[in-house]
Amino acid sequence: MNPYRQWIFPRLLDWASGKMDKERTELIAQAQGQVLELGSGTGANFKFYSDKLNTLWALEPETPLMTRAEQVRQQLSKEQAKKIQLICGDGHHLPFAENSLDTVICCLVLCTVPDPGRMLAEVHRVLKPEGQLLVFEHVAANTESPRLQGWQNRLNPIWRKFACGCELNRPTRKTIEQAGFRFEQIRDERHPDYPRIVSPIILGVAHPIPMGETGD
Repeated sequence: MNPYRQWIFPRLLDWASGKMDKERTELIAQAQGQVLELGSGTGANFKFYSDKLNTLWALEPETPLMTRAEQVRQQLSKEQAKKIQLICGDGHHLPFAENSLDTVICCLVLCTVPDPGRMLAEVHRVLKPEGQLLVFEHVAANTESPRLQGWQNRLNPIWRKFACGCELNRPTRKTIEQAGFRFEQIRDERHPDYPRIVSPIILGVAHPIPMGETGD
């Protein structure tokens, strides 16, 4: 494996995660019941889960990141650690039954997966009708920021290589809504502590729309 991907990028990811503690604390505290975290990475979110968690299925495709996540899991209390199950897998093919999960978390993962629409279709399948999708993602700048949009588009090929597949310019909110989710609450804003090209973020809670209804 590429040494950068195996050793350097996981440490950069940990450093970047520290800039997001406020948002991640707010988001992860809402998780409850049977929970799936997609792209759980180095386990940076594990410490934010509350006692409303029954089981956390931490899904991550990258083995180096999973190795660090296991180290983080072992540092938790025994009670909390035993609730966390690490899974090496692909979010496009989730190993869960339909309507089986209470909460799914996408925390800075939809920017990187090859096919976010397909993964969100899987999320819709496995969430219970009353389940919740918790989202914290950096996204494409909106039309009110055309210069920033332009820079995101120009720098995206370089950024993608540096950030191991991460994309700067995905319309993630629209993708989530098109996949059959309705936001109960959402913040769509610029993060003051991020570099400008990744400062547009969304943070919110969405629910699956029942079959036969529309997102209007």
